[in-house]
Amino acid sequence: MVVSEMGKPLAPKEILFVNDLPKTRNAKVMRRMIRSAYLGLELGDTSSLVNPQAVEEIKVLK
Repeated sequence: MVVSEMGKPLAPKEILFVNDLPKTRNAKVMRRMIRSAYLGLELGDTSSLVNPQAVEEIKVLK
C-alpha cells in the first residue's frame, strides 16, 4: 500500500511487531524512545512511561 500511494523509496524494508508501544500517562506514543531503543542509543528520561517493559521488548528486536 505504501508503494502504490507514496512510491518505492518510502516502502519499509522490514516490519516488526511488538506487544505494546511505550506510552506516557496521556497515552502518547514515545516515538523518539522507540527509535533510540531499537538503535541501541541512550533512552533518556523514562520516568513518564506507563509501560517501561515495552522499551525492553524493542531493545531485543535487533
